[in-house]
Amino acid sequence: MSLHLHHLSLINFKNYDEVSVNFDKRVQCFLGNNGEGKTNLLDAIYYLAFSKSAFQPTDSLNIKKGAPFFVVQGTFSLHDQEEKIHCGFKK
Repeated sequence: MSLHLHHLSLINFKNYDEVSVNFDKRVQCFLGNNGEGKTNLLDAIYYLAFSKSAFQPTDSLNIKKGAPFFVVQGTFSLHDQEEKIHCGFKK
């Protein structure tokens, strides 16, 4: 099976107000200081795959503090066909 994540968009997910990331087919590397959100990007990808966080027991804990909702969106290619996945949670 050939599955590739091309694009990831987050709105109000954990420490992100809004972010959009494009991925290449090669190896990806997230760099940054502690607390800047590298693990939160990985958790967003996990959320798209399993509809839950790898770290938080309830969805409401993934909402950025003070925000009413979060949205995680991804664009994948599966067998050369584009698939879009959207997950979200509203208080």
